[in-house]
Amino acid sequence: MSEDTIANLRFVAGRFEFVYPDFGLIVRGPYIEWVLEAAAEIIARTEKLRAEGSKEELTMLAEFGEPNSDMELDSLNFQTKSRFDILPQCIVSMGAIDYRWVQKDGRTSPEHVYVERLTDMSKTRSDANWLANEP
Repeated sequence: MSEDTIANLRFVAGRFEFVYPDFGLIVRGPYIEWVLEAAAEIIARTEKLRAEGSKEELTMLAEFGEPNSDMELDSLNFQTKSRFDILPQCIVSMGAIDYRWVQKDGRTSPEHVYVERLTDMSKTRSDANWLANEP
């Protein structure tokens, strides 16, 4: 599997700059989180519009009796639902620890818990409480 850089984030002239060449997108701002949030929303909305355009095109082709259009449309409908209807979730690695992140709308934890550890360190092979204070 090859690695390709698809976007760049850098600090230029006192502000953060996110560049996504596929869309000709450049987002600049004073804080990294603002820039990334703006870029994420713009990319998500653009991709959704692109998917809706493809669905419309395949629907028209299917109406004109184009072979395989129905199958391609079913496949695209599934891909679109799985991408845009499911709440965004990612694995976040910080150092040697992996966390699960879910978009704010899907969180059930208290407000201050925005990521949860993937490995539950309280579970042990025996009933030993290895997290107990040692004398």
